[in-house]
Amino acid sequence: MPIGSYAVVPSLTEALLRCQPRSVLDLGIGFGGGGVVVREWLDLGIRTWKTYLVGVEVWADYRNPVWDLYNVVYVQTIEDFLATNDEKFDAVLFTDVLEHFERDAGHQLLESLKSRVCQGGNLFVATPAQFYPQAACHGNPWEQHRSLWTAEELEAMGFLVKRTGTPELCCGECLFARWQR
Repeated sequence: MPIGSYAVVPSLTEALLRCQPRSVLDLGIGFGGGGVVVREWLDLGIRTWKTYLVGVEVWADYRNPVWDLYNVVYVQTIEDFLATNDEKFDAVLFTDVLEHFERDAGHQLLESLKSRVCQGGNLFVATPAQFYPQAACHGNPWEQHRSLWTAEELEAMGFLVKRTGTPELCCGECLFARWQR
């Protein structure tokens, strides 16, 4: 699905308001909800945007008018983007994406993403707290859930983790994690 958990929005919004990034990399944007949070709460919905916002999404069919909130959207895999772009950002959003990677690839990706965070910046990760089987959906093979991550694993990688959400509601309980350079 091109959406993330509703429960992540308040945590992400508060975290972004606290750190006030000038540049944001949103990975696996899907519908573009992370971009909406940035434009609404960091830029207060007023153009000219003060935050430089870059999105990456592998599935071009998710393109919609919300993508226009981004300064640029790259339609490619996250790995391809990282291999061809060496920019650093004040904040990197990796929300509701980690579970779509096999465990080894996910660990490697998290370590790689840390190098894309500016000094004093933050990497934000959100992922389900329980495994929800999900195959390819809406014609998108990238939607398959491949892994479950625990708070302890993310903490061992240097993240501060909190639980958010309600298990019985859409997308269930999530982990919201922050790593700061």
